[in-house]
Amino acid sequence: MVRLVTFVMMLTPVGVIAQIPSTSHEMYTAWCASCHAENGTGQVDVPTVTAEPMDFTDCSVTTSEPDADWELVIAQGGPVAGLSSQMPGYGDSLSGGQIHALISYIRTFCSEPGWPLGNVNFSRPIFTEKAFPENEVVILPSVSHGDEENGGQGVIKAVYERRFGTRGQFEISAPWRINAVGGRSTGLNDVTLGAKYVIHANSASTRILSGGVEVKIPTGTKNKGDGGNTTALEPYLLAGFAVSDFSLQTELKIEVPMSDVTEVTEVVYNVYGGRDLSGLPSTWSIGIELNGVDDRLAVTPQLRKGLTKTGALATAWGVRIPIVNRQRQHTQWVGYLLWEYRDPVRAAP
Repeated sequence: MVRLVTFVMMLTPVGVIAQIPSTSHEMYTAWCASCHAENGTGQVDVPTVTAEPMDFTDCSVTTSEPDADWELVIAQGGPVAGLSSQMPGYGDSLSGGQIHALISYIRTFCSEPGWPLGNVNFSRPIFTEKAFPENEVVILPSVSHGDEENGGQGVIKAVYERRFGTRGQFEISAPWRINAVGGRSTGLNDVTLGAKYVIHANSASTRILSGGVEVKIPTGTKNKGDGGNTTALEPYLLAGFAVSDFSLQTELKIEVPMSDVTEVTEVVYNVYGGRDLSGLPSTWSIGIELNGVDDRLAVTPQLRKGLTKTGALATAWGVRIPIVNRQRQHTQWVGYLLWEYRDPVRAAP
């Protein structure tokens, strides 16, 4: 899950308020400004709480949060998402419309255009690359079982992702493979460097489109089953959509070898559909993917679970089942462990 904004709003005593706030600006002034400051920076002359208030003007922090997460914390209080208990819940005092209006006002403190909002930051599938840029470390293990001719293998891939600018992301991935072909062996597979950029993001209708390119470097040893003989260029397109309570995410990639004529160009395509079972950062998510490489096709049912109240750690499990050209692929047990390294892991006191 993405990091929840650390709302720390304290109600002004009833006697101080001459009238009930009606506009979003009045609500913010009455209930939020004493902690977060009138300008949203969190810098006030006399702090009213011990927790550090969120700086709403920091676009790199606030834009990645979906409205639903903010609504949850405002309605139920900070502890529901592992945040400070000094943030009370206002669900009994504010209507859904008032909470939405307050969030819309707080969004205006980010004055830099171009940042995609967290409303298009959907939960990560196992294979389909997300269109939203992230700051994450992901460990993806997979285990498959072969026959007498093609032995089984295990792979542990480590992926480091880092956002840059308003819409970009840099990525490096390094797989470590364990083979059982002609005797067990281990080794580094081909390392991949990549970058992606958000081409279009419509947070109101929850649509996002990104493009990018990866360069696969032949750091593995092909005769041991650990990689290829040539550098490969891999341009791709990613898209994400919200459909009612469900998300649909797609990936289309072309793997083009740069020099070795024995290597063939391949088309990779992934489609994921799923939903979160609640609005909590620690929610369960269910989904299913279609995974294709040229004429091979598989299906991957999967479960995802946030491991902490803040959502900074999450895990997923699934099984990749071949459905077309089964003789050229094997069933795989797959999953990931994810860490959003800029988010707090432990719940706040």
